[in-house]
Amino acid sequence: MSVDTTRDHEVFVILTGVSGNLGDAVIRRRVLEWSRPFGRVHAYVGRTTAGWVEELQMRPDEVVYGAAERREWLRRLLLGRGRRLLMLDPGEVPLGREHLKSEIMFLVITALLRLRGGHIFRPPRAVGGYDSLTAWFYRASARISQTVLWRDRPSLERMRVGELTPDTAFAEPATAGSPFESRDRLLITLRGKRPLPTAATLAAVATFAKAQGLRIVTMAQVDEDEARCAEVAAQLGPDVAEYIPWGDRSDLDQENAIRRLYEDCAYVLSDRLHVLILAAKAGAVPVEVVPAPAAKIRTHFATIEYEGLSLDVAGLSTAAIVEFLSAQVGRHEEVVTKSARAHDRLTSRVQRALAGR
Repeated sequence: MSVDTTRDHEVFVILTGVSGNLGDAVIRRRVLEWSRPFGRVHAYVGRTTAGWVEELQMRPDEVVYGAAERREWLRRLLLGRGRRLLMLDPGEVPLGREHLKSEIMFLVITALLRLRGGHIFRPPRAVGGYDSLTAWFYRASARISQTVLWRDRPSLERMRVGELTPDTAFAEPATAGSPFESRDRLLITLRGKRPLPTAATLAAVATFAKAQGLRIVTMAQVDEDEARCAEVAAQLGPDVAEYIPWGDRSDLDQENAIRRLYEDCAYVLSDRLHVLILAAKAGAVPVEVVPAPAAKIRTHFATIEYEGLSLDVAGLSTAAIVEFLSAQVGRHEEVVTKSARAHDRLTSRVQRALAGR
């Protein structure tokens, strides 16, 4: 999308978050890119950290508003001159009762913007916690927004407004990386707040990696997973796995480092959605093998018609897990093709929506 330097739009983007969650930063940076062609950017980042703002890679002519400037951001959004594009933040939207006040406020903001000819764009989201009253207000404001996208079918079916599209991370450009046949690594990166992998899982991964001629590495895309990555590597032992610590790298440096690592990996095992999406965009085969996995990864990949990447390993033997992992062999071309289709589908949808702003 080309930039029209004579445009009269002012673009207001919500980019809240904190350092340490690189996937959240990636998808917010992507919606920032979608917004830029249409006017000067006013980005609300809330109560955040310097590392988060660095990862967003704001430009010198873009205005950043912290929590203390919230009222000024709202005043300019609602009362300033010129047309308005409001780009909400992507990802999971919490709709618990504690968020009722926020959703009432967003309904008022949405109505006022529509009255003055503004465009409200809700990028791909998924429903988090759910309260029926809070959801009623969200649904009401969604129905008067021009663009409402959901990244998984259960969220769309629950909210009954908008349309289904791939997750924002699928709009990231694909990277070729190393030729798949020469990739020599298998990455494990797991949530620190969930139980350690079962002994059968670790044994299965080690067996599978050896059979495929791969070295196991562990590295975190989210800072709270650092200790878990170290634990997994320690349990597997130094002869089997290598732990790559975050160390003193900035968030942006860590993002670049782990995304380069994805390009050398044949398989990436994780229970984090954006780890697996970014790995797939780099040509690695995404896999989830954990006890009682949440539906999140399965349903979001189902949106791009990529099935069978998740296994509940609770109570399973090493042999059963190895069998599942072995079934992932040969899926490289499938995931690359479907990720590319997802990129084109989402990018096309965004361009159509914003062209009609």
